[in-house]
Amino acid sequence: MYFRLFEFWRLIAALLIMLYHFSFNGPPGTEWMIEWLQRLRPLLDMFFIISGFLIVVHYGDTVTDWRSYVVYMLRRFARLYPLHLITFLLFLVVGIGYHLGLLRPFGGAERYDMAQIIPNLALVQAWGFSRELTFNFVSWSLSAEWFSYLLLPLILVAQRTAGVKGLVVLLLLWIGLLETLLALHIMPGKHWLAADTWGAYRAFADFIAGALIAALASRSRLKLTARWPAWLVILASCTLMQLQVDYYYSVIVMGIAVFLAAVAERNDQKTPVYPAYLRPFAAVSFGVYLWHPVVEVVLFGLVWKRLLAPLGIIDFYAFLPIPMAITMVVAVLSYRLFEKPVGDWFLRRLGLKRPASTAAVSPLI
Repeated sequence: MYFRLFEFWRLIAALLIMLYHFSFNGPPGTEWMIEWLQRLRPLLDMFFIISGFLIVVHYGDTVTDWRSYVVYMLRRFARLYPLHLITFLLFLVVGIGYHLGLLRPFGGAERYDMAQIIPNLALVQAWGFSRELTFNFVSWSLSAEWFSYLLLPLILVAQRTAGVKGLVVLLLLWIGLLETLLALHIMPGKHWLAADTWGAYRAFADFIAGALIAALASRSRLKLTARWPAWLVILASCTLMQLQVDYYYSVIVMGIAVFLAAVAERNDQKTPVYPAYLRPFAAVSFGVYLWHPVVEVVLFGLVWKRLLAPLGIIDFYAFLPIPMAITMVVAVLSYRLFEKPVGDWFLRRLGLKRPASTAAVSPLI
């Protein structure tokens, strides 16, 4: 089953996060944009909720024993790691240049801490082992995804043992654990839904929520086919974010939007959801998210700050769409020319084949 609305929502979320980070390069007067976009940061949880939903939908019935679990993890590794590796290595080169005094890129010594090479390569930098986000700082989300992939059996055991009730209990227990870690000041920050260096535990809560929504949607007898209710509810969630209400409220409303979208998509697989020309970009939304800091280093650190801004030949808002468009193109090319060939080569070496249904949903899943 193909969930097109989820694909489009993830692209929109990736673009908003990219715009947020790029906005920090603007001249005085762009603070309003930073503040407005910063309040939408919980949209990142939509990535994880949708990932949890899709993973359960497409792997929930196939992961039944140790061997099938290993095969599932190898397929996830083949899809995830090439994207992480290429973006990390580029930042490692930048970090080496920084320590040699050849480059002065974004961030300082903390950003290019060579002691964090191993945690980044092992994809554990968001498991509470690092105090700062290093190298490709947004890759903490891939680390969090990897953690959640590993713990999929917990979700499946809960679901197969007690169905929806089991998932509800697991979600409540996990949230209770997160709240306890915060109360004991073990997890840094004011709310677990804003965690990044401890983002793995935040993401797994979202994964459980996604699995719960998948279970509820599969049972639902709603005949809904229109997408506008889902759009209306996701906009309501964004409104709550802008009003700066407690994270729980905006994420709960977001979960309702995901449920409505899932039901509508299940009931109607034919009606176009978004323009077809955006499909290549929507299919690599996580690539857009991972590549944008690399593009930022080049186009803002070098081109904008050292060339264009001093000359005053182009306005910041006129320049802003250029690196965003380039990031989207780079993400598509990266997937087609590097990530997919490398991942497929890895799977062929192991004698595994990528299921046709996997490729039909999204390159991320």
